[in-house]
Amino acid sequence: MLELGKELENEQEASCFHLVYDSAPRYVNDHCFVTAKDGTFHLFHIVGPVGKGCYDEGSEITFGHASSRGLLTWIPHPDVLSVQPESLHEPHHIFAPFVVERNGVYHLFYAGINQQRQAESLCLATSRDLYSWVKFPANPIFRPSIHWAEYRPGSGVWACCRDPHILPHPEFGYIMYYVTWMKGTNANLVAIGAAVSDNLLSWQDAGPVMIREMAWEESTASMESPCVVARNGRYYLFYKHRNATRLVVSDDPLSFTKMRDIRFSIAHAAKVFEADEQWFISSCSRDLTDLWHDRSDRTRGLYLARLTWDDGLPELAPFCHLYRQGGSENG
Repeated sequence: MLELGKELENEQEASCFHLVYDSAPRYVNDHCFVTAKDGTFHLFHIVGPVGKGCYDEGSEITFGHASSRGLLTWIPHPDVLSVQPESLHEPHHIFAPFVVERNGVYHLFYAGINQQRQAESLCLATSRDLYSWVKFPANPIFRPSIHWAEYRPGSGVWACCRDPHILPHPEFGYIMYYVTWMKGTNANLVAIGAAVSDNLLSWQDAGPVMIREMAWEESTASMESPCVVARNGRYYLFYKHRNATRLVVSDDPLSFTKMRDIRFSIAHAAKVFEADEQWFISSCSRDLTDLWHDRSDRTRGLYLARLTWDDGLPELAPFCHLYRQGGSENG
């Protein structure tokens, strides 16, 4: 009876999401949204052919790109960026793009993957138009401190540093959140770390901001896809762990470990964002109720649901796209 109740709850949540971008025969995985100067929304995402995994040759070697006026209909554009086979930091794959704008320049952060060395590094590319990108010549721009993180390429434990998320902050300039392991735990403790910067180029490691045990018996053992929203003096950290996107709230953007977290949504690799005074949450890659990723993993596109958000915690609501003047949604 308990399992039936959970299934019904999952179905109710799934009904709030709408498939807004079907990219078949390719899939959408970890992704981000950014608004261009003309108000158009742009989507950047991990991309690969359906039937391939993240470490398969030829998969997840570029980023998919699409744009929309009202979030319902998305126009695909040519892929951006590509792996650098001759490099040490990104010869095989690139993961998890995140874009932030500063002084008219868009900065795209991502994880470069060296599969042979089992190492991930955070890298940067920049653009003025969201279509043409130039990689930062001094990539990678960030790796976690070995004083607290388990980051030893070639040790047999993945040197984990992925899923960047950038939050503008009045004191620090910018906070970059990422995923890694705690040192000396053989990857049994996973951490969301943080680094701070005032220019998006040079970063100071601020250490772990949330630590959790690996959930080996559940679908997402590690923490993934951190997304932090600042609202009314509080910081809302959404992240994937166990069988769902979870939420933890803190008054301090660098301290979440001791705060109680809650199961928030069935969404995978969720991004929470505001558009035209409405709040939305995304999901991708799999059927919404396929929490174990065992029948539809890396086969689906992008889903969106709406959030109602007053003074307390946000709540899931059915998707409703944005109506904008000027003809068609993408006009």
